[in-house]
Amino acid sequence: MIGCLSNYISSEIEKFQPMNANFGILPELDKKIKDKKERYTALSEKSLKELNIIVDKM
Repeated sequence: MIGCLSNYISSEIEKFQPMNANFGILPELDKKIKDKKERYTALSEKSLKELNIIVDKM
């Protein structure tokens, strides 16, 4: 989420609108999940895996 927000605020956008963190700015999953709760859980798990990779490199 932090990376996506950083990308959003540092991109050149004609009509910049500040926003709070939300799942809509995250990259899409490999497969479509209709159930919102399951989709958000999958996005959270994917994000935690990516964060662990970054932390392990430190």
